[in-house]
Amino acid sequence: MDNNTLRDNFREQLANVHALTVLTVSFVEIIGYMVLVHYGIQQFSADNRYLRYCVVLPILVNAVTHLAARLIVHNTSVPRNAKNTAIIVAAMITSFVVAVCHKEYIVTSCAFVFPMLLSAIFSDKKLLNASFLGALFILAGVWAAFRLDGTSTLTTTLNLLVLVAFAFVAYLCARISINFSHQTYTTIEWQEREKDWLLDHVRRDQMTGLYNHAAFVAQLNEMAEKASKDNPFCLAMIDMDDFKHINDQFGHDCGDDVLVYAANIIRHYSGKTGIAYRYGGEEFAIIFPKKTAGEVHDVMQEMLRRVRNHRFDFDDKSITFSASVVEYTEGLTSHTLFALADQTLYMAKRAGKNQVLIAC
Repeated sequence: MDNNTLRDNFREQLANVHALTVLTVSFVEIIGYMVLVHYGIQQFSADNRYLRYCVVLPILVNAVTHLAARLIVHNTSVPRNAKNTAIIVAAMITSFVVAVCHKEYIVTSCAFVFPMLLSAIFSDKKLLNASFLGALFILAGVWAAFRLDGTSTLTTTLNLLVLVAFAFVAYLCARISINFSHQTYTTIEWQEREKDWLLDHVRRDQMTGLYNHAAFVAQLNEMAEKASKDNPFCLAMIDMDDFKHINDQFGHDCGDDVLVYAANIIRHYSGKTGIAYRYGGEEFAIIFPKKTAGEVHDVMQEMLRRVRNHRFDFDDKSITFSASVVEYTEGLTSHTLFALADQTLYMAKRAGKNQVLIAC
């Protein structure tokens, strides 16, 4: 599961949490109203102000807010950052409604923590800044509501000032959390790149830069297991002709020059369609996914022409190679496929070298 899928699942869970929050708040508001009616503190009437402004209005606003946020979250054309913003805004609206409509319970003003917490989880500083301003707006709304109905007291004002300080502390903690998350992510990303580099380094032949014998065996096994009529591949094997003679007559440094040049030609012609390996010594292998034997044979012939026409400083004679091409057929294993390629390569050597044979 990739990172985007994980975030989508997490965003869906947060939307469900908001739905649960709205339902819980609605349930508590209804039960609270019934309790107040039972004790004669409120009247059970459609004209009752508490029922309209502290029960019905919050339930409607929160329900509409949640439905709008859920539609945005489920809309595939909406960018992921916009979906995050929709959830934060929904949380802020719910917090504002709860805090202002139930200002008598000053603890409800702490609902501003919810959107700030979500912003920290999303590791989004812009959303966090907006959430902090939203928290101040919520507290200002609560203070205004007290002032409008004439119930504001010194204690109320002091409580709200304490909550402002609490909001600032929560904001600082969220900033620290986001910074820590970013640093942790950067460290993990760097470690992953280093691990990939080390793994690739271990799988490559140091002289030619091609993948090595172990990487070839692993890839061939994987290709053979996944191969089918609709997913074929070809294996090509290359062996430099008379390479021992080059080493013996001109030295191993000259032999290395031949291998490096051949590897560069192999890398160039295998290109994006094939994966090249130094199988061992003067032997190379190339795996061509989704290629026919005829197509690979033409590529190998061009490689052979380039190598044969090149003249090295230490010798004016042509240096050639022999090669075999095997196309995967149903029922072959990696072992039998390689054995067939090796046998065909041997036949090319016996037939005079300097040629490419397709396995029968």
